[in-house]
Amino acid sequence: MIADEIREGLDVQSVGRNVICVDRCASTNDLAREAAGEGAPHGTVIFAEEQTSGRGRRGREWVASPGAAILCSFLLRPTLPVERIPLITVLGALAVTDVAEQFGVSSRVRFPNDVYVGGLKLAGILAESRFRSGRPDYIVLGVGLNVNGHPSLHPATSLGRECGRKLDRTEAARSLVEAVDLWTSRLEGPVDPFREAWRDRSDLVGCSVRILHEGHESRGRVLDVHCLEGVRLRLEGGEERLFRGEHIEKLEKT
Repeated sequence: MIADEIREGLDVQSVGRNVICVDRCASTNDLAREAAGEGAPHGTVIFAEEQTSGRGRRGREWVASPGAAILCSFLLRPTLPVERIPLITVLGALAVTDVAEQFGVSSRVRFPNDVYVGGLKLAGILAESRFRSGRPDYIVLGVGLNVNGHPSLHPATSLGRECGRKLDRTEAARSLVEAVDLWTSRLEGPVDPFREAWRDRSDLVGCSVRILHEGHESRGRVLDVHCLEGVRLRLEGGEERLFRGEHIEKLEKT
C-alpha cells in the first residue's frame, strides 16, 4: 500500500493525518513506539506489508500472509485518565466491526481484543501504553485485519472470503483509519456509546464460557460485558462474579 493513496479522500479529524507505509518490519507497534520517541504526532498511522514478529495479547504470535492483511499501528496521545485506557482496545475492535459492516460482513467482538465472524477470527487488536509521571504519555494501538487471505494454521477468515471477492486493501485501510478516528474523537466524552456498542457487538453475552483467571479456572454463563469493568458471569454454582479484563488469562466458549 502507498501512503498517499491511503490519505487521498480521508475524512478524519486527527487520526491519519500522518501515514507511513513500509514493506517489512518486525512489528508495526515497535515502529510506532520508535516514532513516538522521535516526537511523531498524535494520530500517526504506520502500515506494513509484512511483519516478521507480529504479536498479540500476552505475547502470543500474530501471523498474516504478506500483502493479504492490513497490519498497522496507530500512535495516540489522548488526554485520558488511567482508568479509561482499556477503551483504546475497545475502540480498535469497534472500528474493525465498523469496517466489516461497510463491506457487508457481520462481525462480533470476542472479549477482550479479537473480532470474529462466526467461529472464525477476522482481526486482532493489541494496545500498548507508555506512562510518564503516572499518566499515559502515549498509547500504540495495533490492528491486524485479514482482508484477502488468512492464516491456514488457525480457524480464521477474511473480509474478502466473507464477501466472495477480492477487496481493495487501500479502501479497507482508509475505512479503518476513518473508523479509528471517529471512535478516538469520542474518548473524552461519555462512556455510554462505548459500553452500548461493546455489549451489542459482543459474541459472549448469554454464552457458557471457561475463564482462566490468575491461574484459576471458572465456568459459567456470561451475563454482561462492560468495556471498562470486564466480564460478569453467573458461575455454575449460581454465584455472580465480575472478572476484570486485565486479569483474564484466557476465555473460551464451552
